[in-house]
Amino acid sequence: MKKIGQILHAGPGNKAIAKVEVPPDLGATVFDIRKKPIGMVLDVFGPVSSPYIEVEVKGHDPKKVVNYQIFALPKSKHIKVKRKKK
Repeated sequence: MKKIGQILHAGPGNKAIAKVEVPPDLGATVFDIRKKPIGMVLDVFGPVSSPYIEVEVKGHDPKKVVNYQIFALPKSKHIKVKRKKK
């Protein structure tokens, strides 16, 4: 797991806004420091140098996750496999 940023504030509904260093993919799951899932990334916005993400919080009250450090799984790298010729 890799630390990506911190949740700044709760938004309307079950949403929270986080400031991140490197934005995860849309639909990626974000986790807390105990590796428990917090929610899913809905949107990436703001300047490229310091982006923000909107997270749909699941299983928690969005106000209780404010100031949480958030983590994401590293992006997977596609590995080409060379096939043997027959």
